[in-house]
Amino acid sequence: MAASNARENILNRLRKARAGLPAPPPPDPLADRKWLERQPPITDPAGRFVQEQEAVGSQVRRVASWEALGDVVPPWLAELKVSSVITGTEPRLNPLRERLEAAAGLELHTYDRPIEEQREEVFSVDCGITTSHAAIADTGSVILIPSPAEPRLLSLAVPVHLVLVEAGRIFPTLLDFMDSGEYQADPPTNLVLVSGASRTADIELTLAIGVHGPRELLVALIG
Repeated sequence: MAASNARENILNRLRKARAGLPAPPPPDPLADRKWLERQPPITDPAGRFVQEQEAVGSQVRRVASWEALGDVVPPWLAELKVSSVITGTEPRLNPLRERLEAAAGLELHTYDRPIEEQREEVFSVDCGITTSHAAIADTGSVILIPSPAEPRLLSLAVPVHLVLVEAGRIFPTLLDFMDSGEYQADPPTNLVLVSGASRTADIELTLAIGVHGPRELLVALIG
């Protein structure tokens, strides 16, 4: 009994001591940035992004503007023998959709209904086209934020994913993106980083491409 009372006395003293103290601030996972001092600065984010994407086998093509996509994308898809394409309802894709619809030998689909109504259509096309939120130079990653206008399956259920990236939206590092405040100001329910085609390996390290996502990633770098 004496030991029990002593324990309670100690705990009560600790509780009283803490009662008048302010709550400690939550830990900042990015507070220790000394490791950044050892990293060379990225002076050309777009160039580094292209280098990293091509290093993992992605195809990257520079496009002067959104308006010029219609001159680049249809022949690019024709080279890859893509015969069917699906996009969401993102308004910025409307001019490109008009050119795709007019392209010979290309079937254009729109993901604009619940997946229960479009499952067979979505899973049968050759290529899905999406925009992107931003990109990361040092890892060659594309940041996707799925939305009703561009559901996640557009970049996941297709054999080929063509993503549109604005050169002015390439951050040197993921830390730079997080420091920008965009993520904290309006955190999405789902943020996806894509650094190339889907890759997986079994216990014997046999690499398989395209098992859990697209087997090929195409990047149209705008600007």
